[in-house]
Amino acid sequence: MPRPSIVAIARATESPRNLIITIYGAFVRDLGGSVTVAALVRLLGELGIDGAASRSAINRLKQQHLLERDERHGRPGYVASASLIELLRDGDERIFGSTHGAELTDGWLIVVFTVPESERDQRHLLRTRLHALGCAPMSPGVWIAPRRTEGDVRRMLVGLSLDRYVSMFVGDYVGFAELDRLAEAWDVAPLRRNYQRFITRHRRAAARGVRSPAAAFSQYVPLLDGWRHLVFEDPGLPDALTPHAELRREAFELFGAAAQALAGSARQHVVETIAAGPG
Repeated sequence: MPRPSIVAIARATESPRNLIITIYGAFVRDLGGSVTVAALVRLLGELGIDGAASRSAINRLKQQHLLERDERHGRPGYVASASLIELLRDGDERIFGSTHGAELTDGWLIVVFTVPESERDQRHLLRTRLHALGCAPMSPGVWIAPRRTEGDVRRMLVGLSLDRYVSMFVGDYVGFAELDRLAEAWDVAPLRRNYQRFITRHRRAAARGVRSPAAAFSQYVPLLDGWRHLVFEDPGLPDALTPHAELRREAFELFGAAAQALAGSARQHVVETIAAGPG
């Protein structure tokens, strides 16, 4: 069974499982890598997740080999596995880097594949992962994406041993239909609404200010989780082909400012919670 992708993780916002991964990615991996179950459940409780749901999500992540048992604090806890650390690293650049669209002059990646009918599970996996990385079908076996996705696509294909089905090309658009027809291969209509929701929600949160490290934590984790969802949902098409380009820039600026304002205090709260021991 292939390991979950960072893209698959990013698709569902504010589930207990995703919030745990956000907490590990934003705080725990830089604080020794391990946290007790009690501290993790307490932090999730501050995000509105009850204890039963928290423990169930921890157990699922353990079964997926993303968390491993650890008792370095003298109490039951979990450390991020090598697989989870790799997933978090995969996501860092996309989450914290610029989300401006690709340039039209960058060109395009074309992925051509043929998978035997007897291996249709592999075909489904290939299509699912291509879609998750921002590719779109021009026909059943020909998918396209901005060229800058080439590295991510290549790593995915090799990592899942799907490269044997695929030929990849890069090139420029030279005609004949209007270029904006190309964007119809992607379903980007929901993105305008989703960017606007993100802006509205987190602008209101920013207007309230930060009263304490605990409040910063409760604002910062949903901010990160929501932003991760957006940047993995957005295929990163050039601005000229994207009806939500202005909202994308506005959301990116809001995220950057809010993250800078909240991250330090939120980290302080996590440090204090881990150090506090059983509550």
